[in-house]
Amino acid sequence: MNILSFCRNKVFWTMDAVRGHSVKSAYNRIRKIDEMDSSNTFIKEHQKKAWKKLKEIAITNTEHYRNIGDSKFLTFPVITKNDIRNDLDAFLSNRMQKDRMIQMITSGSTGIPFVSYQNFEKKKTVNAEIIYYSGKVGYRLGDNLSYIRTIVKQNQKSKLKQFVQNQTLINCMSIDDKGIHAIFEKLQSISKKEKTTLMAYGSTYAAMKDYIKKHNIESLSQCNICGAISGSDMLFDETRMVISGIFGNIPVVSRYSNEENGVIGQDEGINNVFVINEANYIVEICDETGKQLPEGELGHIVVTDLYNYAMPMIRYDTGDMGAIKIFDINGRKKKCICQFSGRKVDVIYNTKGNVMSPHVITNYMWNYTDIRQFQIIQVNKKQYKLRLNVSNDFSRMQELVNMLRSLLGLDANICVEKVNEIPVLASGKRRYIINEWKS
Repeated sequence: MNILSFCRNKVFWTMDAVRGHSVKSAYNRIRKIDEMDSSNTFIKEHQKKAWKKLKEIAITNTEHYRNIGDSKFLTFPVITKNDIRNDLDAFLSNRMQKDRMIQMITSGSTGIPFVSYQNFEKKKTVNAEIIYYSGKVGYRLGDNLSYIRTIVKQNQKSKLKQFVQNQTLINCMSIDDKGIHAIFEKLQSISKKEKTTLMAYGSTYAAMKDYIKKHNIESLSQCNICGAISGSDMLFDETRMVISGIFGNIPVVSRYSNEENGVIGQDEGINNVFVINEANYIVEICDETGKQLPEGELGHIVVTDLYNYAMPMIRYDTGDMGAIKIFDINGRKKKCICQFSGRKVDVIYNTKGNVMSPHVITNYMWNYTDIRQFQIIQVNKKQYKLRLNVSNDFSRMQELVNMLRSLLGLDANICVEKVNEIPVLASGKRRYIINEWKS
């Protein structure tokens, strides 16, 4: 850790102490519970206490939960993104002003734009999650974090904020050879100053892996990367192995997280088996009716966020599929999400034949929160079909088409089809990017 990173570390924890140790307390709670066997009674009592406080806040302060009669956990119905989207204000606490909440905007794992809110203490809890779980790959608060993602207005940070947080945003709008080459050059530039930790989509790591193999690159260990974290879509074993090896056998992990909640789990020891963050979430696997399924059975991943008091999310269907099993990890029994399904995206090409990150599309769709669902199908090199589930008074159609043309190519032929519903796969997910041209 260089002197500047050391100073950032000390300043952060000093400021946290002045403000009541919110992040440190959450960090210690996560670490303590993560080191325990899942059957430990301390975890059960902790979740019971946190749940009691959450449900009282939800029933007292929100319209949606006000009329819950029996306040037992399983009495609360499973909710979805559409439930929240259709009546957002009913989920918000009437004890907090909306403009004092933290707005979270995401494209959603199904590509559906989604807005949620968090209170400031919840946000600090998420900060603690990121610090703790990133630490498992060698990151230390104050070190550089290279965030490879599509940069749009909603996730852009000023140069000053990047400096203060020691984050480097690397735009991956294009993941063709030219785009990947630019990413590697940027990483080498960062590494001349200090070590860094990578965060990127699984599909971006896959494109990096393809580039490495195509150009017979043997080592990029000079990049001085201490670890890599994958999120948003599946990190395949071959990709993990290549990325780890090319940077000098660094740890590479896959994280299960989302914008509206936080870090729900991270794999450890077994690829794509996510050790659940039991300090901050209750995770269930449910069938279509909301009934809990037995251990090992595949179903909907349903999360209760124990610390969001601005917008209580109780038994929230994340839109992902999985199962819970008990694994022996490092001599300890842990509840894990396994058989992680969904979040599978196709690669899409622009009209010049250059591959694009599918997240380019979904991130730009953040501007269209009045779209219920969408799906983009590439029919051939310049022909695309856009399926939209929107209300009859949706008035931004031409603006949307123009935006897509600016990304795909001005000569893109985009056919718009309005639908009542985007069909789901057998896994329970909707494919929001489909490539019929190079399938």
